Amino acid sequence: MHQVCHRLHELLTLLNSRLPLFSVVELTSSPGPGKWSRKQILGHLIDSAVNNHRRFVLALTEPEPLVLDSYNQDAWVQCADYQHTPLEDLLSLWTTHNRQLIRLIERIPPAAHAHRCTFDNGFEATLHWLVEDYAVHLEHHVQQLLDRTPR
Repeated sequence: MHQVCHRLHELLTLLNSRLPLFSVVELTSSPGPGKWSRKQILGHLIDSAVNNHRRFVLALTEPEPLVLDSYNQDAWVQCADYQHTPLEDLLSLWTTHNRQLIRLIERIPPAAHAHRCTFDNGFEATLHWLVEDYAVHLEHHVQQLLDRTPR
């Protein structure tokens, strides 16, 4: 889990140093119908941090296998109105929540890595897999956010 925490720290530093360099148009433009703007993607990452925080804690505190509910990502982004939230607020919230997630991940006992979790669609995973998947998901979206090629 040390490597995951290191990757998360790097992503926090990278996004906080580079995303503020984008123009308002670059942050709020959608690449097409049904596609999120950069600000909405960052909002989605906030929602992901919130949902994964809950999953990690429940995997540590509830009996196995933990059944994980999915959430309507588009509805969460729409309800929170990330498109009209100041970038500074979004970055601050995302950064603070991920710092807390890093602290949480660092404290996961080795024996808990194998705790079993089942998604509501039947997919089975371990807590270790959930943590790794969170980092991969974050990396994917950070690359999207920082991509300067025409969208």
